[in-house]
Order: sequence, then structure tokens, then C-alpha cells
Amino acid sequence: MIALYVDGRVDLDASLADIEAAVRSLDGEGHTLVVVELPSGKTITVGGGPDKFVTEVTEGPRERWCVIDPRRPEGRRELVVGGEVVDPPARLCIDRAAALDAVLTFVSENGARSARLVWSVEG
Repeated sequence: MIALYVDGRVDLDASLADIEAAVRSLDGEGHTLVVVELPSGKTITVGGGPDKFVTEVTEGPRERWCVIDPRRPEGRRELVVGGEVVDPPARLCIDRAAALDAVLTFVSENGARSARLVWSVEG
């Protein structure tokens, strides 16, 4: 079973359609965080909205892979993630299409990172 956590709510038997709808609902105000956990324990987190998102795959206790903007913009970007204002590096802020690609690949390919995106190990 796939666990879906959306802004504090839990669905322990989420479908791919449920997960896609959750990511599409991220608006940067009332809905700001989606976490998907596979039976293997791997997780993917998407936070932010409505236009920019941070997306991270956790593969172990110390291994975090983030989708990055391949144009590597400078500076920082303010987002609301999990109800908190954060200011990640701008290169970690991606569009909704990239976030959906990351999540849908992760779920449908048992924890894989989409080869269509650029990933970076972050500390």
C-alpha cells in the first residue's frame, strides 16, 4: 500500500490518481505539502505552490535527492511548505509539470527518480 500525507491528513491506500490530485491541489496557501511513502520506506515530498515547488526523494537516512532547475538560477525563493515560510535556493524551485513528473515516475516505477529531470544530492 502507498501512504499519502496531505497537509496532515493520511490516506494509507492511495491511488496514482489520488496522488496526482494532491500535487495539483498545492496552492501555496491552504495546501502546501504532499508526502508519498512506498512500502519500501522510500518517500517523495512536494511542497509549495501555486507556481513553484520543491521536490525531494529520500532513499535512506542520509540520502536526499532534489529536483533542480537545470538553468540554475541564483538567489533564493520564498515558498510556503507545510504551512511554514521557507527560502530554498532558487535552483531547487521547479514548476508543477516537473513536480508531477517526479511524483508519478516515483510511484509508478517503485521509487525511481525520473530520468527526464535533473537531480542533485542535497545535505
